[in-house]
Amino acid sequence: MERMRRMLFAVLLAGIAGTLAELLLTSHTEEAWQWAPVVLLAAGLPVTLATALRPAPPVIAGMRLLMLLCIAAGALGTYFHFHGNSEFVAELSPGLTGFAFFAEVMTRSTPPPLAPGTMIILGLLGLVCCYRLPEPRVTEGD
Repeated sequence: MERMRRMLFAVLLAGIAGTLAELLLTSHTEEAWQWAPVVLLAAGLPVTLATALRPAPPVIAGMRLLMLLCIAAGALGTYFHFHGNSEFVAELSPGLTGFAFFAEVMTRSTPPPLAPGTMIILGLLGLVCCYRLPEPRVTEGD
């Protein structure tokens, strides 16, 4: 179980670092709300590392809270991306309705409407990493 947990923490750290790099490289900092995932991911690196190396109860609680915030940010980000695309499509094609409108909104590449789902996945992965932490210590003689 502990080997699997270490591997999950490694995957989580790689995902956080990669997503943070992508957001910074694509200038995902132009508006105030765009900073939320950047800040959460930047905080996620040391908190995840601390939880992986020294899973003390306060650190674990902080990790769980941070992962819940990542999930919330992902849900809000999906809304913002979808809303921005729907405004653009409504302006570009005013007569488009129903599924055709939805399909046009969902297939726009900027901003990608499902990209914030990455934050949801990272948050869920972080919660899985924290499952049953702290592990009970086995003493000699047990």
